[in-house]
Formats: sequence, structure tokens, C-alpha cells
Amino acid sequence: MFAAAPVVALDPTQPPAGRAAGDAPADAAASLHLQAILRGPGRASAVINGNSLQVGDRVGDARILAIHRHAVLIDRQGQQQELHLSAPIIQTSRTQP
Repeated sequence: MFAAAPVVALDPTQPPAGRAAGDAPADAAASLHLQAILRGPGRASAVINGNSLQVGDRVGDARILAIHRHAVLIDRQGQQQELHLSAPIIQTSRTQP
């Protein structure tokens, strides 16, 4: 007679092997994604990781120092970094009618 080997099914909702479920918030704070820059009369805001922020606001371990036309300057643990908007996927036509 043959003995059947146990079948182990992987749960697709569990994190990959070697990662604990508690690692996700730390990863999210470390990874900042600039999604939009909004300008209004006398003020600008940036959307980072889905949060609308202004100069002086904090997101994770970073503080917003400046909001430029296509980038945001942040301070993260004493180091300055720039977050850039990605290039648009669709380019508009600039031809004259």
C-alpha cells in the first residue's frame, strides 16, 4: 500500500514567506508616493499616499519642507529628499487648429 503524502495548501491572503503581517505599516511609512500637487490662491498642497498635506505637515517619519511645481521637498531624519510627480502617460497635442 502507498501512504499519501500530506497536502499543504498555501493561503493566498497571508504575507509572503519571511514577512510578518506587522511589517506592513513600517513599509508604508518608508515608501512615500507623491500623487498630486494642488495650487490655489496663496497656498499649495500635495497628495502623498492619499493624504492632502501642506508645508509643515508630517507623513510617517517625513516633514514637508516645500511644495514646488512638480516636486515636494521633505525632511526625513535630518536628510532632505525630493518626491517627484511621475511623467504623464498621455501627452496632449499642442498643434494649432
